[in-house]
Amino acid sequence: MTRLAIVQALEALEVGDVGCATEILLGALEDGPTERRCRCPVCGLAFEWPGLLDDHLRFSHDLESEAA
Repeated sequence: MTRLAIVQALEALEVGDVGCATEILLGALEDGPTERRCRCPVCGLAFEWPGLLDDHLRFSHDLESEAA
């Protein structure tokens, strides 16, 4: 959910338009982030890119990725 959607929903609520605020928030949920596909096998954190997972394993857990 973006900050813009939250602000728009709050503004709609300020003027008493609950229906509009609900539509904005439900639309923002549909546009929300997708499931991240690269999950750390040690702590469960998820990353968008395999390289970020590799760096996390190397620096946070002192491990090398199985893909490397």
